[in-house]
Amino acid sequence: MKLQKAECLHTPRIQELFSKKVAEYTDGQIKWNILLGKQKDGISIFRSATLTAEGDKIQATNVPAFFLPKVPEVMIQSIPFLFDGVEHSRRFMTSEPANWISQKIETAYNVKVLGHFYNAAFISVNGISPIRHPSDFSDKIINGFDKTWDPLWTDVKPKERRFIGTQEAWTGALVTPQLDFDINIGMLQNNHRQRLHERFKHTTIVENFYNIYYTMMINKDTWNSLTYFQRDGIEKAVKEAQNASIAYQLDTTLWALALNQSESTNIHFLTDNERKEWKQEFYPKMLEAIVSKSANPTETRQMIKKIEALVDDLRWQ
Repeated sequence: MKLQKAECLHTPRIQELFSKKVAEYTDGQIKWNILLGKQKDGISIFRSATLTAEGDKIQATNVPAFFLPKVPEVMIQSIPFLFDGVEHSRRFMTSEPANWISQKIETAYNVKVLGHFYNAAFISVNGISPIRHPSDFSDKIINGFDKTWDPLWTDVKPKERRFIGTQEAWTGALVTPQLDFDINIGMLQNNHRQRLHERFKHTTIVENFYNIYYTMMINKDTWNSLTYFQRDGIEKAVKEAQNASIAYQLDTTLWALALNQSESTNIHFLTDNERKEWKQEFYPKMLEAIVSKSANPTETRQMIKKIEALVDDLRWQ
């Protein structure tokens, strides 16, 4: 498989679809241009997540939701195993809890939140030895999960934790001969570009260890200056892109999984019992940490329960 395929999947495809649909549903009145990051030798060394149209018609940003520090509740999406799968995630994007988070973002940043977009749920735990149980993280040198996720390691004690970001990892920073990492935690679709197969021969796929949603925002004054027709067109484009974000992520996962297998990586999916073990270890720690940072802990607990309840009726289908 060619590397270029990964570049045309998921986030870039969502951006392109959204831009096309905005123009279509506003009869060309709104043009939504995509700003790409700089590249060196074909490798993105910085990719701007910003989407900005030319002129003064519209300005907006598509950022990972956990980069919104004024709203600690956005970290709800990172509670390990809060989500049960793709359909659960689809329901969350337009749910009461998602709207509740949106309102908090709007108040804190004076923006209009257009919607949340699904980015990733299939997390790759790469090791020089198999990682099957929480205890396997003990006394290991781990890359991934910055200080925001400190509560995960309250009982499981890694030897050392570091954080090498995606852009740096794309240059081979995780697999250079002098490095001593035992484990890397990240998104499955990044493994190939980061050349992880050169060092980590064991990969455990952990669905919903954490979820990542991109939050689309627009300057509130700019939004208010648009006509009803223009706003309606943008909202229609958001809905289509939200649904597409689910499909594109599944495409990306299947592509990345096949590519990892072709590179002689030993792939393991958590069994039901292993998943229960991981959830019992990690879920309550992150939940309590997020609740404790919330301005209204009681309300935050209620919203977490509502997210859990979104999946209940799926069990009857």
